[in-house]
Amino acid sequence: MKVSIQGNIGSFSHIASTTLFGSGIELIERDSFKEVFDDLRNDRTEIIVIPIENSTYGSIFQNYDLLGSNDFEVFKEIYLKIKFHLIGQPESKFEDIAELYSHPVGLGQISKFLEENRQIKAIEFPDTAGAVKMVKDSKVNSKAAVASKFAANIYGMKILQEDIHENKNNYTRFFALRKSNYAKASLDKSIQFEKPKTTIQFQLGEESGSLYKCLGAFANRDLALVKIESRPIINTHWEFTFYMDIRGDVNSKEMQEALEEMKTYAKDFRVIGCYDKGVYIDT
Repeated sequence: MKVSIQGNIGSFSHIASTTLFGSGIELIERDSFKEVFDDLRNDRTEIIVIPIENSTYGSIFQNYDLLGSNDFEVFKEIYLKIKFHLIGQPESKFEDIAELYSHPVGLGQISKFLEENRQIKAIEFPDTAGAVKMVKDSKVNSKAAVASKFAANIYGMKILQEDIHENKNNYTRFFALRKSNYAKASLDKSIQFEKPKTTIQFQLGEESGSLYKCLGAFANRDLALVKIESRPIINTHWEFTFYMDIRGDVNSKEMQEALEEMKTYAKDFRVIGCYDKGVYIDT
C-alpha cells in the first residue's frame, strides 16, 4: 500500500501512517501538502495522511483549503501525542548548540524553551524528521533539530534534552484520505475506536440566521457538534466555506434528517467523510 505524506521518514506523519496501516506501507515523502494531494488526484498513491489540527497550534488552514478543493474522502483519523526533543550529534552536548532546526509549527510549540535559551537561534526547516537528517549529514556539533524520539532513533542521533514543548498535553489530529470509490483499507484490529464521526462541508446563503438554523438541525436531534471551522472563499466578498465535525453516523436516521433540513439553509453541501473516532497514541 502506498501512502503519501508531507515530510520525511521519522516524521509524525510517518508515525501516524504506520500506526494506521502498518509498517509494510510504501511511504512517499513530499515537500508540500499540495504535492501530497496531487499524488492522490493523479493516482500516484492510494492513501494520503495529513495533519488537520494541533491542540496548541490550532487548525492547519492549508489542509482545510486543500480538503475543500478536492473530492476526497476522509475515512480514518488518529491523534498523536506530540513530544518535541532537542536532538544533536552523538558526541554533542547541550552547551554546544547554537542553532536548532524544525518545522515552523514545531518551533511555535517550543517558544518557552527558546525564550529561556536565547543563545540558540531557531531556524525554520520544512520537516521535523528532515531537520534531524540534515543535522546528521552536516556533522556539526553546534547544530540540533527539534523532532520526535522516533526520528532520533531512525537517524542514530542523540537526545540532548527531552520534552522541550510547553504543552504537555499536546496532540495533533491526522486524517487519512482516499478517493471516494476506494475500497476500505484494513486496520490493525488491536486498535479500538469509538462512536463514528461525520465531517461535512458547506457554504451559507444570504438568509438571516442561516448558520444558527444549520446548527439547530443537529442540536434538535441530540447530535453533538465537536468542531466547526470557517475558511474564506477566494475572489468573493466575505464569503466562507464551513467545515463541521458531528458525532454520529451519516447513515443514521437522525443524521439523515438533520442533513436534509440543513440543505434548505446551505449551498454547495458535501459529506467529506464518515469515520470512527480515532484513538490517542503516545509517541
